[in-house]
Amino acid sequence: MNWRAFLILLLTLANLPAWAQSSADVAGSFDHERVARFPGSHIADYQNAGETNYRLALGRMQRVNGRVTAGREERVLGDLTRITYQIPAGYPGADVFAHFAEQLLAAGGAELFRCQGRGCGSSNFWANDIFANRILYGPETDQFYLATTLGNTDEGVTTYAAVYVITRGNRSVYAHLDVLEIREQAVELPITTAETLLLKLRQEGSAILPGFAFDAQDQLIEDSGIGLLIDTLRSDPLLRAYVVVHLRAPGDLNTLMQRSARRATGIVARLTDAGIEAGRVSAQGVGPLAPACRLSPCGERVELVLQ
Repeated sequence: MNWRAFLILLLTLANLPAWAQSSADVAGSFDHERVARFPGSHIADYQNAGETNYRLALGRMQRVNGRVTAGREERVLGDLTRITYQIPAGYPGADVFAHFAEQLLAAGGAELFRCQGRGCGSSNFWANDIFANRILYGPETDQFYLATTLGNTDEGVTTYAAVYVITRGNRSVYAHLDVLEIREQAVELPITTAETLLLKLRQEGSAILPGFAFDAQDQLIEDSGIGLLIDTLRSDPLLRAYVVVHLRAPGDLNTLMQRSARRATGIVARLTDAGIEAGRVSAQGVGPLAPACRLSPCGERVELVLQ
């Protein structure tokens, strides 16, 4: 090879993008077009999951009353891409996290939440409950997490990203990236009939119920939603669901959990009084722990969730 050809080769290698595919990548995997991989890493796991009811963690992971939850979280429905990278040996997790965080924040979005070390809570909860990938489990002191929005390139598309970096007990470093793209719908069907409620349940697995309001003593002061709920349960005799009451209000956690449970139990009692078999509906009160809605304020709401 003459010197000119050698120089061209060097320039070509120097200008290869950091996200160039690796021969070690799992079959069928790709980098996300808006986020470059850490140099020298390879894709160890990849999912193009399509439309997903995604759990966006915005707080420290913890277990409260037997339920694994973030201090704050949000449910968002969109197209999910999940990429897990294995990082070359010798690079600290902090450097890997900085590589991804700088890109996400430089993309024109906003930081929603970040944590590191024990401030993130149990690594086991992140690995299994949030990312569904046990390879991401490691010591709590060696973890980093960031959730952001991304600057939108297409009109009508909102994009969220979450990155989690963990150094496992054997010192292997992994970086996991979730990117969720949401196409806003101009109009959402109002839930006014049993047919529209059943359609929403079958498409998304849950639905916020209209026509419920409570006073400060947790007694129903608006109950027009009861009729809709009864009609829905009667129209599909095989339907089994949870009546879940959410309550974000002043007060300590235990009090809010108890109050929301009372509200849910009151609704279920009305259903059984109307002849709905008790085993078909279960009351659940989750206080302020469950996700907040993305498109409207709904810190105090009643939701029907398929069992």
